[in-house]
Amino acid sequence: MTYVILGPTGIGKTSLAVDIAEVLDCPIISCDAYQIYKDMNIGTGKIMPDEKGFERHYLINKITPEETYSVKEYQKDFREIYEKLSKDNKNIVVVGGTGLYIKAALYDYSFETYEDDTSDLEKMDNHTLYELLLKLDPESTKTIHENNRKRVIHAISVARSCDTTKSESIVNQEHKLVYDGIKFIFVNPNRELVYERINKRVDGMFESGLVEEVKNLLSKYSFSVTAKEAIGYKEVISYFNGEISYDDCVELIKKRSRNYAKRQVTFFKHQFNCETYSTIEEAKEVILNE
Repeated sequence: MTYVILGPTGIGKTSLAVDIAEVLDCPIISCDAYQIYKDMNIGTGKIMPDEKGFERHYLINKITPEETYSVKEYQKDFREIYEKLSKDNKNIVVVGGTGLYIKAALYDYSFETYEDDTSDLEKMDNHTLYELLLKLDPESTKTIHENNRKRVIHAISVARSCDTTKSESIVNQEHKLVYDGIKFIFVNPNRELVYERINKRVDGMFESGLVEEVKNLLSKYSFSVTAKEAIGYKEVISYFNGEISYDDCVELIKKRSRNYAKRQVTFFKHQFNCETYSTIEEAKEVILNE
């Protein structure tokens, strides 16, 4: 059985995955767009080498922040590792909050061919880009936020290059799982509790040295387009650049994390057939007593 642990950011998915994997004696595959990067630790909530269960994890610390990384690359990496691990393990735990990565890894998710030259789009501000996307592919704007610049540009590129839009391409896929024995475990506490945990987590990140971590990263790497989009990192970089104050930096990370959690819940509810639990403890008890 493969247990896919889903839930909004900051609720303890990793600790749940580790507890389950310890009892079942099985590997854990991370499904997080930013834990894939080496040295991006505090801001991503990544498990560390001295913590229980670290040695069970795959697809963390794979590339440097200088490298770009795509959903397509994740799909390839995940499937290679998953199929290898499946030969020797009765159970596998998949955990992470990046819904599109999970979708691409486990479903018949295909990728469109689109134009490489987006130089004209890069010159546009976010609002102008979004207005253009509304004209070319209005359906996709229901799932892509105006400020998610990378996804907006991608959707426009697809719409300009293909006979079908990105949203039409997704609809035409069968949305079938490519593996048997997949169980989605969705931990979805009430929103107030999630927001409270996010706020405390962000405060903890700063107490643990997030600012110093980002400073060290910037001295060591030139952040790629994908790496610098990570919540917690882009805000601290803005603080370093004098664009926002320290207090505004902290509050902006909390706000963006809360908004992200809300989008995660919506995606998980609509994209996966989940068993839903209100607490980590409830989910763990049910899984381990099956």
